[in-house]
Amino acid sequence: MALDFRVVNVQFDPATSGPRSQTVTAVFGSRVARANAAVKGFDIQFTNGDHHFLREEVRLGNTAIQNNAVQVPVTIALRDNSGTFDDPYSGSIDVLVIADVA
Repeated sequence: MALDFRVVNVQFDPATSGPRSQTVTAVFGSRVARANAAVKGFDIQFTNGDHHFLREEVRLGNTAIQNNAVQVPVTIALRDNSGTFDDPYSGSIDVLVIADVA
């Protein structure tokens, strides 16, 4: 077995809802035995001006493996100090997927 790496980007369009999630898929050249993921980088921002913020969240869930593909749930949230998700925010997350491949 050998280690292999993929970087996958996920984009979140502007919205005013609470925490939002998407699942990204990294495809490898051979069967994946084990995998894990880490945040390589992120850029999230309010899209309607400058705000003080109360909560910022960038989180990855547990990986799921299907043959040579690894799925990673990605969640983001950005909320100002008003206490509600009433301002639109967007973001881009780079996910590093590390896999033990055959």
